[in-house]
Amino acid sequence: MRRFCGLLLSFCFLASAQDKPARKALSAFPDNGFQFAGTWDCAGTFGNGKTHKALFTGTTILAGKWLELTERGIEPETGYLAKYLIGYDSEHSRLVEFDANNFGAVMYTTDEGWQNQVLTMTDNTSRFVYSVTGTDSFTVDWQARKTADSKWMSGDHLVCKHSMR
Repeated sequence: MRRFCGLLLSFCFLASAQDKPARKALSAFPDNGFQFAGTWDCAGTFGNGKTHKALFTGTTILAGKWLELTERGIEPETGYLAKYLIGYDSEHSRLVEFDANNFGAVMYTTDEGWQNQVLTMTDNTSRFVYSVTGTDSFTVDWQARKTADSKWMSGDHLVCKHSMR
């Protein structure tokens, strides 16, 4: 009897797993066809209200599956350089963002992908929020919190416009 119950449970589990539709792979790119390729002039503020300017360059890499964004800080002149790689992690069915910069490195993730032209990439205490705001513009917000239960506090905010460079 135990063997029959075990076989029955196994069959039910397999049938249930087969009934679930395969989850579509998330994309590093928004559904509306917006492209990050090219050069972007970005201006905004840090969380303390001071001016923040940066130059972003974007490109599609790895057979069109990954987005590579490079940021170079312009103001203030701190020498800030960063490389952000955003792509699909098929093992965990989520998007990942590798943030490597000349001050450190962080990995962010999302299980949701792009929602209404907004991509929120999160780790335990910080997150990037990318928002497509027009055909030639997007914003980048970096937010932080002290603990996993506390509210998100605004940090850097940049408005990026396609450059004619």
